[in-house]
Amino acid sequence: MHSRYLISFLYFLGAHSFASSRETGLQCKEVINGRGILLTHNDLELTIKNSRRLCDSYFTYEEIALPNKRCLITSWPTNEELGLNAQRDLFVAPSRKSEAVYIGAIPVDAVAISQNAYRNITQSGGSIYETIYIISESSIETKTPSRELVISDSLCVYKKESDSACQTITGTFDKPLCLYDDGKKKDLERAI
Repeated sequence: MHSRYLISFLYFLGAHSFASSRETGLQCKEVINGRGILLTHNDLELTIKNSRRLCDSYFTYEEIALPNKRCLITSWPTNEELGLNAQRDLFVAPSRKSEAVYIGAIPVDAVAISQNAYRNITQSGGSIYETIYIISESSIETKTPSRELVISDSLCVYKKESDSACQTITGTFDKPLCLYDDGKKKDLERAI
């Protein structure tokens, strides 16, 4: 009886994992004297000229709306490039048979939260940071304000966004501070 539930759960988990994957792997071929690459899969044929990456990288693609339907190509770092600050390069192509253009890079561990947005959570010093990356047809923008959870530090922060002077406040693991950072100042209250 228990094995039937276990098999049902594993079937559900496997089906969910397969269905949630939106990215498809691409075949890569170096062209133009090693200064460009051709990426293919079924009827998809994309070129990237003057790529920083060659076919030693793993390439995937997914179709997204930006607001028009586009192909988003991800170039994953090689094993030698992996590390704490590893980045994945993103390219956008207007159609399934076209040239893809480099739009920027995001951290490898950033997770898709919508069709054109990724979230990255990092810890540095006494804070945990949340950064949201918004993908457009020509660039990657960082959403502001970003959020910071202070769990072990004292910082000079503004109690309200409109305050003109900051105050030193300590965040602890038991009583963390949630701050909003627009790149210029950090505050405790913000209408988002």
